[in-house]
Order: sequence, then structure tokens, then C-alpha cells
Amino acid sequence: MQSLMQQPADEEKEEAESPLLKYQSIEHKIEEDKMNIMEAKKKDPRKAVGLMWKIHFFVGLLALCFGMMCNGGGRKYITVDPLKASMDCTKLYVNVHSSSPEEEGAMICCTDQLDEWWLVFSYEGFLCNSKIRSIPFSRSITRYPDSWLLPLIPIALRIVIGIFGKLSDQPHPYPRDIWTTTKRLIFVILIFQIRGWGLYVFLNIVENAVLSSSMVANILDIIREAPDVPVGSCWYRPWLKSWQESGENTCYGIPFDFSDHVVLFFSHSFPSMIFEASFCFLIPFLPETSHWKTRTDRDRGDGREVAVLYLLMNTILPKVLLLVFVYLNIITLLAIHGTVAYFHTVGEVVVGYLISLVVQIPVGWIIWAEEWKHIRDLVGFPIHRREHMD
Repeated sequence: MQSLMQQPADEEKEEAESPLLKYQSIEHKIEEDKMNIMEAKKKDPRKAVGLMWKIHFFVGLLALCFGMMCNGGGRKYITVDPLKASMDCTKLYVNVHSSSPEEEGAMICCTDQLDEWWLVFSYEGFLCNSKIRSIPFSRSITRYPDSWLLPLIPIALRIVIGIFGKLSDQPHPYPRDIWTTTKRLIFVILIFQIRGWGLYVFLNIVENAVLSSSMVANILDIIREAPDVPVGSCWYRPWLKSWQESGENTCYGIPFDFSDHVVLFFSHSFPSMIFEASFCFLIPFLPETSHWKTRTDRDRGDGREVAVLYLLMNTILPKVLLLVFVYLNIITLLAIHGTVAYFHTVGEVVVGYLISLVVQIPVGWIIWAEEWKHIRDLVGFPIHRREHMD
């Protein structure tokens, strides 16, 4: 009888505890979901790629600012004929904005004494040192077609690997790899065309038209007549080389000329390099674990060949590409410093950099912004490996 009376009491106690247990279970599940979401966010490759793009962006901007600081604001050097100047120089540079040759910084006469390594950190030594110019590929990044072909090497390499896999009848882990890589290749070439025809040829035509207009000419005349404005007196005209001479009243080098090399580096070289480097970081040439690897091992019966392939594709090749990426960035940063510190005024550099943002910002947004998923797919830049494998 006592056991019968105790049974309903136990049932009532269980019913009373049941909502609490359910609540605790739901709360525990919510906490687990939060932990899973946080873990997924940590593993989200978009964050790492976004951070890499931002670091790359600010390093380039820092190099630009350092070059402008070394320039001092108003220096703009051009090469002239040292023989006409009766000076014993291997190369002679003059600042077009200097009022006379006696002014400090008006001339830089390059001699053999300035060609030593330890002088490369001085202002004159960096400009005159032949060892800087002899660094491999240092001239290629500003020369056509080298500047167009070098950034395309990683993309072309991935296409070749994909085609080789197709021809060798070997199942490829990324069925869409050749197609998405081809789309990236087309997109990078499109960037080159925008920079070449739009931001160089077209804007130079606009710049020349604006500077040659009568209104701008009147404004420049007023500026030249204003006191304490160092606009240059063209004292170096007798030293100009034949191709620099013209019948116009303007003296070579003095008119405003936005830095097309800054536009080249920041809207051509850097975006194309970081674009493919980010993709190689997100999606390796071969995945570390996949059904492809298991199937290949089973079909071939020889794991050593696959192990060598994985070592080549996922260890050696990425490290080589990383070294190439770092090296090209270093010589590009050196070229940026040379351009900004010597050959353009701060105003010309700033205008060139602002023009380059027309390419820099959209490319960066494609690389790491979540909202542009369809555009990423259109240009062959899927973020997740699953998107690339489906």
C-alpha cells in the first residue's frame, strides 16, 4: 500500500523536473551550436584571406608614404646629358622644380663612388646604385610584355596541371578547376586592359587635353607669377637630351604628370599577384584528403606515386610559388620607392594612387567580402573548397 502511494509521488517529481531538464538540454544545445559557429568562423578561410589582403594593401600604402617622405614634397628628377653639362657623371639627374643648379638637391651626379652597397641606404646612393637595377626581374615589372606575363605564371601553371590530369586520364579532385581558373585568367587580363587602356591611355589623353586648355594655361601663368612658388626656371634646358627637346614653351618635366608607374604597380601588379595567391591559399592544387586519393591508391595499387605527387603539389610547389610571390612583391616595393622618392611630386603620386583605387578596392572586395558570392563565382574565385569541387 505504501509503495502504491509512493509511485504517484515519484511520477509527480519526474514531471516537475522534466521541464527543467528540457530547458537545460536546450540551453546545452544552444551553447554547443555557439561553440560550433565560433569554431567554424575560426576555420573560415575568408578571414585569413581578408587579413592577407589588408596587410598587403597597407604594406603597399606604407611604402608609398615612406617614398613621399623621402621625396620631401617637391622633387621631380629627370635624366639629362652629362656631356652637355660638362660634368664627369655616369648619369646626371636634375630636379625640374629647382630654381637654379646651386639650389640644394638640384642635381644628383652619379659616380663610381656612389655605386657601393653600403651607400644604397642614402638618398643619392639608392638612385645611382647599379646593383639595385641589376636585381633579376627588377626592370621586367615595368616593361611590356614582361609585366603582363609574370603575374599570369601561377594561373597558367594551374591550367597546365588540370589539362595534364585530363590527358593522363587521372580523376581530378576539382572537376571545375580548369573552368574556374580560365575565368580567373580572363578576369586578370581584363584588369590589365582596364589599367592599360582606361587608366593609362585614356587618362593621359584627358590630362593632356586639360593641361593644354586655355583656362588651365591662364591658371598656371598666375601660379608662376605668384611669389615664393618653386615652379622651376628651366635652367637645365641646354642639357636636355634630343628626345626631350620640343618646340613648345613648356619645359620638359615641369608640367603636371600623374604617376602612371604608381597606377601600374597598384592597379596592375599588386592586384593580379594577390588575387591568385589568395586562391592558391584557399584551394591547394590537390586536397590533403579526398575520395580521389583513396580511389587512385586503390586503382593504381601504388601509394608511393601518389605520395610523391602530393609532396610535389601541396608542399614543394606552394612553397616555390610563395617565394616567387614574396620576391615579386619585394622588387615591386623597391620600384615604388624609386618612383615616388625621385621621379614624381607628392601631388602626382597621390593622384596616381587615387586612380589605382578604381581597381584595388573592387578586387579586394571580391577576395574577402561575403556579399559578392555570385561575382566571385563569375570571375572564378570560389571561397570554399566544396564550391570548387561540386
